[in-house]
Amino acid sequence: MKRIIVALILLASLSACQRGVRYDISGRLAQRAASTVYLVVQNNSTDTLASATVDRDNTFRLQGRVNEPTTAFVCDDNGNALAMLLTESSPVTLRALDGGGYIAEGGPVNDKYNLIVNRLSDVAQQIVSLDVTSEYAGEMYESLVAKYNDILSTAITDNLDNIIGVELFTSQESRTMTAEDMRVRLKQFSSKMRNTTPLREFERYIEVYARSEVGQPFIDVELQNITGDKTSLSELCGKGKWVLLDFWATWCEPCLMELPYQQEAYSRYALRGFEICAVSLDRDIDRWRSFVAQNNMLWTHLIDSQEQGSAAETYALTALPTNFLISPDGVIVARNIYGEDLLHELSHCFE
Repeated sequence: MKRIIVALILLASLSACQRGVRYDISGRLAQRAASTVYLVVQNNSTDTLASATVDRDNTFRLQGRVNEPTTAFVCDDNGNALAMLLTESSPVTLRALDGGGYIAEGGPVNDKYNLIVNRLSDVAQQIVSLDVTSEYAGEMYESLVAKYNDILSTAITDNLDNIIGVELFTSQESRTMTAEDMRVRLKQFSSKMRNTTPLREFERYIEVYARSEVGQPFIDVELQNITGDKTSLSELCGKGKWVLLDFWATWCEPCLMELPYQQEAYSRYALRGFEICAVSLDRDIDRWRSFVAQNNMLWTHLIDSQEQGSAAETYALTALPTNFLISPDGVIVARNIYGEDLLHELSHCFE
């Protein structure tokens, strides 16, 4: 009997070990791209799984084990992400791309993921290349967006039992969903996937996101203003003005592309009861202050510490830029409206 018990214990231990993923990632970097590479995973915190010295011939090899499949990044000495990959037990190779950067390939999981991403990228490129002067541009845009969403949704549905579906859902599909839609999709994943760290953390994220959805009252937080004093959002929001709460950073290129539209909106509507409350996620306070002064940004500026309980966490940020249009009585009426769409929305607000 004791032998049977011992055997069962050993079998259980072996099974537990086999549930992990033993990864083997190799590649050749561009000359002098890095002296050391790191395999990094980012969930609630950033953790380094492994590191490897880049040899004289610019090759490297990262080996180890993770407890579960996950999205990871190969980073250089300066923390720059060279490539994203999905951890899998088959060997994976980083291949340099002609236009710069690297792609992880060779394992069936990453190859399948790359195929899906390539299909999505092809459609996205067609959208970008649309002739906006064509009389059919609107119809073609709607058709291509529907095609993109169909490819994405189908790919996730086909991969509800593996990390491919998890990555596509959390990084893409969820960004256009309501909290309730996210909950419905989350329940479709296999129990094994729902028990992974990414989806357990995403389940908590949904509940945070729900508190800052359209139709919810704005959430008050206290932040440092540009003179170093403390300012609460409640000093601006819910005080009879339309407020664009905009999360951005000086290093965020898409954020800077929105600046001309914000300046246009401010010049049109500031005297009619419109305010922009720009919350920066910059680490360099002097750079932030200098940028604001040099770029005719005449609205309210605050900076987020990004610590636990920060504004970025409170408003469930996953990317920059992110913005919220808040009504004069303090209710969130729109989320993530940019460019001409912002100007169009404000024109209705001030009709």
